Amino acid sequence: MKDWKKAPRDGKSRQENTLSQPLKENRVFNNNKVLSEGWYPITESKKLKKGEASSFKLLDQRLALFRGMDGTVRAMDAFCPHMGADLGNGEVIDNKLRCYFHQWEFNGDGSVSKVPALETPPCNVKQAAYPVQEKYGQVWVFSGLEADHDVPVAPGLEESDADALFLKEITLFAHHHVLMAGGIDLNHFATVHNLDMEFDFEVKEEGSEFKWELEGALPKKGLKARFGRFLLGPLFRYQMKFSGGSVTSITYGHNQRFGGKGRELPALHILWGAIPQENGVSKVKIFLLTKKRKGVLGGITNFFLYFLTLFLLTILRDEDAKAFPNMRFQLGHLVKGDESVARLVQCLNKLPISPWYKTKSDKRKIDPEVWN
Repeated sequence: MKDWKKAPRDGKSRQENTLSQPLKENRVFNNNKVLSEGWYPITESKKLKKGEASSFKLLDQRLALFRGMDGTVRAMDAFCPHMGADLGNGEVIDNKLRCYFHQWEFNGDGSVSKVPALETPPCNVKQAAYPVQEKYGQVWVFSGLEADHDVPVAPGLEESDADALFLKEITLFAHHHVLMAGGIDLNHFATVHNLDMEFDFEVKEEGSEFKWELEGALPKKGLKARFGRFLLGPLFRYQMKFSGGSVTSITYGHNQRFGGKGRELPALHILWGAIPQENGVSKVKIFLLTKKRKGVLGGITNFFLYFLTLFLLTILRDEDAKAFPNMRFQLGHLVKGDESVARLVQCLNKLPISPWYKTKSDKRKIDPEVWN
């Protein structure tokens, strides 16, 4: 496509060729009818000020978020169990949220604190409340009652304090799982990036997080390959981590030395937080990450690393994005080199589905006082 930037990002290709080329629906992977349990960047932290409440919609789930007077953000189902008013229109009282309509007050855990017409509030009424974390300047909400992992960092930064630069929010041409698959699609290095490489990869599964470690020998021909060998030596390594089916992080230059034997090179880190849309495509918020460094020299170093990361991201995006317009992603006749993508699909299909999308075929324990 000559002008791929103007291609539609409306997800309509999902409804095309349904008779001659039926679209297989996976349990989780690339399925726009469900949501996996994971962290989602709902809003920028600075937009939810102390003592303010608002409501936000993630697919067809509306959430009320409020920042208490202690500065902590809390999240719960948006519709008041009394008569269904949007709690996001309510008033923050200390660290509680009061419904505007009849002034029922709710604690941060969703329990009822006060009902003006009653001496004792009903103990059997409770809103579902959800874990919240603030990171990278965003308010992240977990799409389940309990989070089994924190908002992730990129591989290699787990033991470090990280600085983050929020780059921007973009709309993808497809579901965010397709973006994930593209990152570990080994065959596309030759077909899209003109780097004919054979990769070895290892997958480590830890709960709902999956980490790919990949290593390949750079070819000796081609401008990009020769520059890569000059900078990195004969091997190119990178890591990708997929967290809860909603956050993707990547580290380029893991354990790489200049020319393969010289000084250790700094790694470049990118993280994407997904915001799936009802039409089947996704938005993603993009963050550049690096180790926190102190002082003027540390600030200059981080600025330089952000610049390099952005430069690399731009090159890869412009090459990859040409493949995605009008794509209706589906695994078909797999060949050698597709093992990595197939493994990712298997991993994502094992993820817990959010209780917002519970189905008969995906049963889980749900508190009957919370879910009905």
